[in-house]
Amino acid sequence: MTGAAIVRWESAGAIVLAVHGAFDGASAWALRNDMDEVPGRDFVVDLTHAVEACDFAAVVLAAWTRLHPGQRLRFLPGAPEHVALLQSHGLDVLAEGEEGLAPSLSFPFPLAPTTGVLA
Repeated sequence: MTGAAIVRWESAGAIVLAVHGAFDGASAWALRNDMDEVPGRDFVVDLTHAVEACDFAAVVLAAWTRLHPGQRLRFLPGAPEHVALLQSHGLDVLAEGEEGLAPSLSFPFPLAPTTGVLA
């Protein structure tokens, strides 16, 4: 079970997977499974609503990128610490306003609670 809700939609030709809650190993595996099941080639993981980000989650998705060289995975960080974490594992981070994609990623979804586990 993941400590996050993952919301999926399409924006500017990319499949956006927004993490609401903890970006941890469980949510990374859930993201990985979603990306394996969706026929898309361009994915953006939106961490703007993540309440924490774990090193292991970045490792899991970095491994996924090596297994899927024909697919593109980028991240929209929610905090400066996310940028360092993701880049330390060779993951691509969207610059603010890159390709006009970042501003269109907002999705009307309530913020995850700071305590408790989301199912």
